[in-house]
Amino acid sequence: MVAGKPLTMPRHELSILEQLMRRQGRVVSKRDLESSLYGFDDDIASNSVEVHMHRLRRRLAGAGAALSITTLRGIGYLLDAS
Repeated sequence: MVAGKPLTMPRHELSILEQLMRRQGRVVSKRDLESSLYGFDDDIASNSVEVHMHRLRRRLAGAGAALSITTLRGIGYLLDAS
């Protein structure tokens, strides 16, 4: 929920947000996100996490969420809820 309103999102975006929220204040690697999004036999595009992250950021900003997701190039992603 954002500002008291439910926010619906696709499964992959929700999974990314959940992983970031569980580790708030700590870096979540791209590899960790990929393993939580896809199964062993799934074909993963090289930029799939980046695409999902872009859509998640846009969705959260459009809803007025007070969250920011920072990309730490070569390391991972960091959720800041300040």
